[in-house]
Amino acid sequence: MLAVVLCLAFGAWSVQRDRAEQAGELADSYVNLARRITGEAVETIDAIHAEPAECGPQEVARLRALVLNSRFLKAASRLENGQVVCTSIIGRVDPPAQPPRVDLAGDGGRRISFNVPELGAPGSRSMVIREGNAMVSIHARTFIDLADPRLDFALVAKDGDVGRLLFTNTPALQGLERVSGTEPTLTFNGQRYQVRCLQAYTGCIVATLRVPQGVWGSPVMIEMGAFGLLLGLSGGFAFSAFLGRSRSLSRQLLLAMRSGELRVVYQPIVRLSDRRRVGAEALLRWTDATGKPVSPDAFISEAERNGMIGQVTRFVISRVLEDLGDGLRRRPDFQVTVNVSADDLMDSGFLPFLSARLQAARLQACSIGLELTERTTANSRELSRAIARVREAGHKVYIDDFGTDYSSLSYLSRLRVDAIKINRTFMQALHDQSDQDTIAPQIVVMAEVLGLTMVVEGIEEEQQAAYFHTLAPDALAQGWLFSKPVEASLLFS
Repeated sequence: MLAVVLCLAFGAWSVQRDRAEQAGELADSYVNLARRITGEAVETIDAIHAEPAECGPQEVARLRALVLNSRFLKAASRLENGQVVCTSIIGRVDPPAQPPRVDLAGDGGRRISFNVPELGAPGSRSMVIREGNAMVSIHARTFIDLADPRLDFALVAKDGDVGRLLFTNTPALQGLERVSGTEPTLTFNGQRYQVRCLQAYTGCIVATLRVPQGVWGSPVMIEMGAFGLLLGLSGGFAFSAFLGRSRSLSRQLLLAMRSGELRVVYQPIVRLSDRRRVGAEALLRWTDATGKPVSPDAFISEAERNGMIGQVTRFVISRVLEDLGDGLRRRPDFQVTVNVSADDLMDSGFLPFLSARLQAARLQACSIGLELTERTTANSRELSRAIARVREAGHKVYIDDFGTDYSSLSYLSRLRVDAIKINRTFMQALHDQSDQDTIAPQIVVMAEVLGLTMVVEGIEEEQQAAYFHTLAPDALAQGWLFSKPVEASLLFS
């Protein structure tokens, strides 16, 4: 809608501008033609001066020839001692006649008289131009009839800024007096007019298009309206795309942390030997404003790509300590693990943040374990030093989703973590393979060699629990067989 309105406004401006240009062009055409008429008059005056003679048959014939050979002149006359003595119309004037009154004195002694009776032609009126001893007449309506019928106009004789209105075909220009010959436009009675002047003859035309067609009926407006609609649709799509970017998953995640759409739930971790809860994994869940859940894989990956993962991790840690502070103080042997990235551990501000929050909650470092996904540990040299600092502070470090990427004895040996969590994909392998085909026993042996605690994820059936209990009696486990993720208030019940 904004594009349509803007385009229509631009269209209206264009129509007005085009009309002003058209009025200017018509006024220019008028001035050019008026210049030809006045130019012809001046040439005839010069010709009369060129061959001075007494008014006789030969001179009358010459004056008549000058008029006949002209296009716009009505009469030519010669003066002596300031009086008209010879004309192309009546020949010799006897007695000599007084020239018409002077309405305007031009450059070089040129005098102009408007709308005066023509000598020897009763009822006829002329515009007379006189200079020296020569005078020519032009029909009084010639300059009026030159104007294009599409114009509302006024003809103004100009003397400086003061003008004399000679003729107008519109009441709107009645009373016009001041016309500047240097400005191309003027505004009079709220209407804008084009101004064109014959500087040499101190006359101007002031014009605008007559009763123009309504702006809204102009083809330009129809075209601009259609263009505005297309532009608006395109702009709408572009704006929607912009909103989409501004409401990208990372931005929405940031807003969700502030608005309360994010919550933390806890999946219990049990000892396989007695099924007692000894810990829990903190899991971040997001239900957006429409009530639709957002996949953790999607928003965590987005947070990692956009450098927001540190904010997410700190949000989770703060929420865990708020939710479970009382329960963890009652159960110092209970540990909650929080998922972190390699960037978190290598962030120099992360460990001080965690320590400060634990101190504020009056909890020991052992209450919080840190789970590091295996895919983030490929560059292990620098990470191993960060892990060492975290373990020295009293936190256990787990490798999450172990067995899916970089599993090897040397890999675990370099990282020097406390525990591994076997990925849930191995649970499906127990259905698809024989016990002898699964690599789970190899992982158990690897963990035992390195003295690592083992947590088995994704256990949903008793068969799976029994299998891993036989394979690793001291292992821990989590899965729907023991409990789905629960709210903080149900974790210690």
